[in-house]
Amino acid sequence: MTPAATSATNGHVDPVGASVVVVGAGTAGLNAALQLARRGLIVTVIESRRLGAGGARWDNGVLAWQYTRAGIAAPGPDEVHHTSGRTHLYGPGDAGPVTFTGSTVHADMRRLNERLVASCRAEGVNFLDRATGLVPELVDRRVRTLALVAAEPESAVLSSRRLQASLFVDASGRRGVLRTQVASLAEWCPRVPRDLLCTASQHHFDMADRDGALRFLERHRATPGDTVTWVGLDGGFSALAVGVRPELDGVSVLTGTIATGRWGTGRSILDRFLSTAPWIGAQHHGGDGLIPLRRPHARLGASGVALVGDAACQVFPAHGSGIGAGMMAGAILAEQVGAHADPGSDDALWAYQHAFHSELGGTLAAYDAFRRCNSAIGSDGVRRMFASGLFTPEMAGSGLAQRWHEPSLGQSVAAARAYARDVGLARQMVPWLLRCATAERMGAAPPAEQDLGALRRWDRRLARVVGG
Repeated sequence: MTPAATSATNGHVDPVGASVVVVGAGTAGLNAALQLARRGLIVTVIESRRLGAGGARWDNGVLAWQYTRAGIAAPGPDEVHHTSGRTHLYGPGDAGPVTFTGSTVHADMRRLNERLVASCRAEGVNFLDRATGLVPELVDRRVRTLALVAAEPESAVLSSRRLQASLFVDASGRRGVLRTQVASLAEWCPRVPRDLLCTASQHHFDMADRDGALRFLERHRATPGDTVTWVGLDGGFSALAVGVRPELDGVSVLTGTIATGRWGTGRSILDRFLSTAPWIGAQHHGGDGLIPLRRPHARLGASGVALVGDAACQVFPAHGSGIGAGMMAGAILAEQVGAHADPGSDDALWAYQHAFHSELGGTLAAYDAFRRCNSAIGSDGVRRMFASGLFTPEMAGSGLAQRWHEPSLGQSVAAARAYARDVGLARQMVPWLLRCATAERMGAAPPAEQDLGALRRWDRRLARVVGG
């Protein structure tokens, strides 16, 4: 621990200069801490659980370009369970499949978390864990101190602390522990309703019967190493993805649907599938969670506090992956605030907000509208997309690549023919797709100058386009 980063106890505040406190040691918070420390800032990370247990505990499809943009190296072999070469996509009633090739790396978030912790330590980042009772203290309407109870990692001693910093980063997840206590952010970040939450479950299992696995793959035109995915089974936004390792020594199963309760939960979908798959053996790791599916909040920083990860709703809405977007947000934050003498100033935080929305906001807003389209058309609409030929490898691949894809002339002609086969589906989907294109342009054009009125008008216009 560096002397300047030492936390105060027993009510004493250790004054520090250009320092940062990051709340949350998941991948978004850890990469923000790492990138800020690399720019010479003194960083302390606090975590409610024991260090190393923060964030997602499952696998996630983080893409090569996202690791690069986040400023961290691609995962090594010990961090990757397998790379899916082909995906076979089915609709309700086994409509399809649509098969496409796209290298998706299934990275173990536990190992990524460990790597980020080690990298942070190498840069001198200080850690406190088992943190509770976080209360921000404001001076002149800006957070200057954070009161809490916490311990040094591997210590049994909990003590009261007051951390003083120039910038506080809320990476505490969708509940936003700091965000909800700072009025200038809370008013911009409403609670995410259950119809904009995904209930997801992702677990890894041993292989109980290789022959049974091969029969499953053969029925679905797949080979070892492929992923077989169904979409639209439990509402328009829902998925069941089964990945069989190339060596036939393990299986991953990912499920998800909207969290209103109407279609069950990610866990209930998982259990239903497992009851039909005796070839899958014992579970050995994974997790369940609720993931926000809306576009990022308009205001991403104020009053000395910046938001990253789920606390900012920085999630890819089409399928609920937040790891890549959250880590990239940490890099963008460090690039912007690291250029300011006062990283928690309104100037610095507005620069971060503008840079994030300009770079990623358009894509995330467009896929927010696309996800709402899927929910609106329901399972029957998804089935009709497959039947008409509208669901194409290009459409599926752009979603997995987490890039907005403008169709070519040939693809537009093919889509028009598909719509001609199902005019009712066209009436439902075409207005939504126009919204997607508009949201992509509008979401990438936030106000550059500090003007809360302009920001609110931009946010309201975007809400009318996207919905909600």
